[in-house]
Amino acid sequence: MLYDLYVQAASNTRPLERFGLDVFRKGEANPAYLPMDLPVGANYVVGPGDSLSFDLWGGVAQRLLRTVDREGRVSLPEVGPILVSGRSLGDVQQEVQRVLRTQFRDVSADVSLQRLRTVRVYVVGDVASPGAYDVSSLSTPINALFAAGGVTEQGSLRRLEHYRGKQLIEEVDAYDLLLHGIRGDLARLENGDSLLVPPLGAVVKVDGMVRRPALYELHSETTLEDALDLAGGILPAAALRHIEVQRLVAHEKRTMLSVEIGETSDPEAVRAQLRGLRVQDGDEIHIFPIAPYNSASIYLEGHVLRPGRYSYKPEMKLTDLVTSYADLLPEPSTRYAEIIRLSAPDYRPVVETFDLATALEHPDKAPKLEPLDTVQIFGRYDFEPDPEVL
Repeated sequence: MLYDLYVQAASNTRPLERFGLDVFRKGEANPAYLPMDLPVGANYVVGPGDSLSFDLWGGVAQRLLRTVDREGRVSLPEVGPILVSGRSLGDVQQEVQRVLRTQFRDVSADVSLQRLRTVRVYVVGDVASPGAYDVSSLSTPINALFAAGGVTEQGSLRRLEHYRGKQLIEEVDAYDLLLHGIRGDLARLENGDSLLVPPLGAVVKVDGMVRRPALYELHSETTLEDALDLAGGILPAAALRHIEVQRLVAHEKRTMLSVEIGETSDPEAVRAQLRGLRVQDGDEIHIFPIAPYNSASIYLEGHVLRPGRYSYKPEMKLTDLVTSYADLLPEPSTRYAEIIRLSAPDYRPVVETFDLATALEHPDKAPKLEPLDTVQIFGRYDFEPDPEVL
């Protein structure tokens, strides 16, 4: 259809959101309902509030459940209190086995974590619900951010600051999780820790023919290539010959930059040119689509069995498209049909008429077709009286 030629790919009028905000909004939950029976390894550091299970066998067979008290101790029969706070679960097991063997012959012990303790942390700054939160002792700054409902529109996701007292423990980039699923070796939260969400950093808008149109906060990204990588890369239907970058000159004006990429099929050559433009805060990057139509196509419409788009072949005639009356619906208009042809250079539509019966009966006289032609076949009763072929 000619509609394919005139209507470009529909532009996305939906306002773009900042990447990642919805993830933390959906992840908001009451920390009281978060599971506290997660598996832990032998390197887990025990603290007050942890519930431990002691399985004894050999000289004595018994299972004991104990909660570490505020002094960091647990009390076992015959041996009394044992200091376990600050020790790894593996060390606690060895120590329990050592002291029990002073009272029981050939006793063995297995120590496991029955239930995690909670720690109180403070999430402050540009966060949706700032305040104090009780989270599990396995939690990281990312877990605390989920508990607080994520950041506000003005909060950063790239520079989350984890403090213990006045000491900065680490700076966390939430994009590592959001883009790559990587949590890394994030430090666990301890009682009294705080998570500060600073104001939003530099932001660029990436829209058009990319996999993930959105607003992206920059951290170490400096080039157009980096910005497009944040957006998941360019779609196959993107036109790379012209990339538009609208730039905000702070407190002055907006300017338009154009990135012209030459004809090349080498991905590395394309990336090299994308690396040549540095991006900055406020840039709006737009990737245009290629033409939505196929120039090697023709269209068949009207009183036919199989209307639609067909592949064009050189020297193609009408009878290559409509081979006989079997391709038409009953009672076609045999004396009048149309070819709507787009005339270069401005692709103005021109209507050419022909006698359908003559074309089908004498294929050598059938009109030749050109790319983007639309063949329109009518029914007998579409006209009254029948039109004449000019």
